[in-house]
Amino acid sequence: MKKVLTSSMCLATAGILALSPVPTFALTQDETVYVKLQANGEVKKISVTEHLLNDLKDNELFDKSILTGIENLNGFEGFVVDGENVKWDAQGKDIYYRGEATKELPVKLTVSYFLDGEEKSLEEMLGKSGKVEVRLKYANLSKVGNVYTPIVAAVTTTLDESKVSNVNVSNGKAVSNGRTIAVTAVAAPGLYESLGLEELRGADEVVLSYETEKFELGDIYSIVTPKLLDSEDLKVFAELDDLSAKSNQLSQSSSQLVAGANSLRDGIKELQVAIVGISQKMSGQGGSLTLGEEEMAAITQKVQAAATAKVQAQSATIRAGIKQQLASNKVLADAIQLEAAQLCQAQAGGACTAEMIVGVAAKLSAELEEQLFQSSYQLALTTARQTAAATASGVIKQTLQAVNNGMGDALVSGLNTMLAGVNKLAKGADDLSAGMTKFDREGIQPLNNFVNGKVKVTSGKVKQLMKLADDYNSYAGIAEGAEGTTKFVLMVEGRK
Repeated sequence: MKKVLTSSMCLATAGILALSPVPTFALTQDETVYVKLQANGEVKKISVTEHLLNDLKDNELFDKSILTGIENLNGFEGFVVDGENVKWDAQGKDIYYRGEATKELPVKLTVSYFLDGEEKSLEEMLGKSGKVEVRLKYANLSKVGNVYTPIVAAVTTTLDESKVSNVNVSNGKAVSNGRTIAVTAVAAPGLYESLGLEELRGADEVVLSYETEKFELGDIYSIVTPKLLDSEDLKVFAELDDLSAKSNQLSQSSSQLVAGANSLRDGIKELQVAIVGISQKMSGQGGSLTLGEEEMAAITQKVQAAATAKVQAQSATIRAGIKQQLASNKVLADAIQLEAAQLCQAQAGGACTAEMIVGVAAKLSAELEEQLFQSSYQLALTTARQTAAATASGVIKQTLQAVNNGMGDALVSGLNTMLAGVNKLAKGADDLSAGMTKFDREGIQPLNNFVNGKVKVTSGKVKQLMKLADDYNSYAGIAEGAEGTTKFVLMVEGRK
């Protein structure tokens, strides 16, 4: 859609220019706001870099900006500043420029330091030993009505592994390469207040803790953007009718799995009753009753039919249910994407391309799907197929031998042995039935209730979040009608 709009705007602009000398505004602006912070999170300096994409190769570009001390970063193109209006002698080129600002940021970071549970200043902490805790609290200052612009902060820092131990981080992960521990975390200030979901409480804070013999602070970076949760991401929540229908389908599939597990359990119990009846009848007739191969084959067939066919018939449903659950869980998809980026960087030892991250994410998703499938399917398949087949096969051979030799007492004993094996199979079927019932009751049904309850209720607020995310396109100013992206790079400088 953005490409279509850009093309349409280009054509419209070209038509207007052909009729009258109207100033040309840049159609696309990419903005990066660099913020240097004091140790406690207070702002020291704000520097902004703007990239104006000269899509039409015009000689002049007009921009809007509150920046002071503007300088050209990538050429010698001249410019004229008139209030917030900036006219560039672009000469058909893109413009990269930088300036400074004092405008309030949409997010505020407060950094607190603790040593052995006691809050201290950074200066008091440096060089000390003990349990360290660094708390980064983000406050969302961009609010419209009772909804906040969906701002997300990606936090990163590094620790010298030879100087720290027992590293933990909330809302994130610590990964070691043997020398350095890379710490990454995510904060989403205002999201809990906007959506009112208890699961999001505490999403505005990142707490890093570890033990050290000599505390020193590494550089802490926060990449903040209102576009990480843009309209494409939030459509998962906005299209609630479709999400609700898929959740109901998953719930129904889970109920079918429970019914299938119960049916398997009941079938095995019927087999138990049949074996007990035959054994009792033979004992009552002094062992004169014999069983032919066809009869024994029927018993074996019933064991196999009850223990394998029904379980195998449910394998596609099990996999489909897991696929559906993964496909509808955007939070899990985001977590996989973040894990993929971290894993890719750890494996590559540096920066990863988007293509590399996509490949790692795909592999992680496939592995997770297979693990979930195996954990559900193998419980039924292994218990039903392997245990039943192995037990029944051995016992049937002994029973047939007893029948052929006219050994009634031995046959009864063999049936009892077979019954013992079937009893084990019945126990596995009971476990499977109980496990599937618990999985349905504690996993699928609460998820379905969540989707059709809490999430569905937030549909109006989600639409507001989508609009706020799309509307926030610049910090320092942007020309009317232009598309823009902006990100903030907050840095707390390290100290030793």
